[in-house]
Amino acid sequence: MIKELLLTTIVKQEDKGYSVVCPELGVASQGETFEEAVSNIKEATELYIESAQQLGIMDEVLDQLGITKQEFNKGQIFPNVITASVPIRLAA
Repeated sequence: MIKELLLTTIVKQEDKGYSVVCPELGVASQGETFEEAVSNIKEATELYIESAQQLGIMDEVLDQLGITKQEFNKGQIFPNVITASVPIRLAA
């Protein structure tokens, strides 16, 4: 069975290209275009998960994501993460 883990990515336009981070895993990447940055973070997170499985630390990664082993074994997984834009007032 193919499992799908849906993670958050934050993409930021830089002077030359885009930086991107997956905050749940602390994985970062970049690309010259938006599409390349997203493709690169996808590859980086897949390699991170693959390495965790090979190293036998997948349970720790799942715990970090707030996902139980039972949820992971079911298939499509949504980490217990809530994102929000929060306005912060600054003194002038």
